Amino acid sequence: MRMNYRILFALGIFLALGFHQNVFAAGSGGLRDETPDAAAFGEGSAFVGQADTPAAVYYNPAGMNQIQTLSITAGDMAIAPQYDFKSATTGNETTADRKTYNVPDFYAVAPVNDKLSLGLGAGSYWGLGTDWGNNSPLKYATTDATLVNQDYMLAASYKVTSQWSVAASVDNDYSVGNESLALNLSPYSLPDGNLQLKEKSDAWGYRLATMFKINDQNQIGLMYRSRIDHHYEGNLYSGNNPLLSPNPYETKITDNETLPQSVVMGYSFKPTPKWTINMDVEWFDWSQIKNVSINFPNESNAGNLAVLSSLSPVHYNWHDAWSESIGTEYKLTDKFRVRAGYYHHTSVGPDETWNPQVPDMNSHGITAGFGYDINAHLTVNVAYGIALYEPRTIYGITTDPAVNGDYRNVTNFGAASLTYKF
Repeated sequence: MRMNYRILFALGIFLALGFHQNVFAAGSGGLRDETPDAAAFGEGSAFVGQADTPAAVYYNPAGMNQIQTLSITAGDMAIAPQYDFKSATTGNETTADRKTYNVPDFYAVAPVNDKLSLGLGAGSYWGLGTDWGNNSPLKYATTDATLVNQDYMLAASYKVTSQWSVAASVDNDYSVGNESLALNLSPYSLPDGNLQLKEKSDAWGYRLATMFKINDQNQIGLMYRSRIDHHYEGNLYSGNNPLLSPNPYETKITDNETLPQSVVMGYSFKPTPKWTINMDVEWFDWSQIKNVSINFPNESNAGNLAVLSSLSPVHYNWHDAWSESIGTEYKLTDKFRVRAGYYHHTSVGPDETWNPQVPDMNSHGITAGFGYDINAHLTVNVAYGIALYEPRTIYGITTDPAVNGDYRNVTNFGAASLTYKF
């Protein structure tokens, strides 16, 4: 049986490495995605203190020791954001292109012995996707922007005592960014030009976690996530732009960006065998992101550099943010469980550095779902959620007054997963 475990776990690694290609994520709360797992999402993603499914690899790997047999979860989440903008100058309303993005996930947990468990995870936990179109009043700030992050985790958990477990995880984040905008050349009596940036980076981080079972009714979890420092490399393209030579123009670009460190604490309370109530609180160190400088290592033409200098640095001046979530699960029968939850994310950026590429607002998420055991080995989980964003009004931006106005967003989520216990 132990040999079968090794074979199956190796198969899980193979599947995970090929599973998560061409993922397209939609941002929520800065660049964070609330898309890790259907079962946990049904509880508002308040799962750090419970973490008793293969998704513990993401939420709190110290919870993996609660899983007694090789278990694998595979799922998918559909995200449908709806962005709207009302111009402060004209009063006209613009709606971003309505797209649905699919974000799959995969987790596997294998107990090695009574104390040690290994886990593998693949998903997308950071990203964004906005498409305002080529003819919107926002076109000189952005026409479309995507950030696709593919995340892979290899975790190990050790049971120190019957009540206390500790864990560590090595995390890889592969990131691909694309950004397009129009160039206003009317001062030169020319039609609009265009600008596009494409870049990618591969970077590493880690997580440290612990879980303590106070008694059969109370359990707490704590996890630290390190910052991930990306060094992006790519190319800048510009067409119909006589200010750059040659026309069309292309050059290499580099820049450094950071995903923030964070700390999350979760508490799980089981007042009766049928009820589970979870609460999570998380702090994000978004204040690490102040300015991003774009470099042009292959460009030596003084005229071109003078034009390109207007693109850098990009000012963010983001500040730290908090998220809170609460969720519950009720066992209707031995096979059927219902779930509900709520989460709140605070925005990270000030008005003065607002960019409609990342229309970040305070958000309130409401979720619901269920889990059903088809048999002793197979469980299906389904969840739905809606994120209601607090409207945000931007005024006083002088560099591009067209972005001043009212922004609104509503995002719908639908998720499903299958868990198999060997």
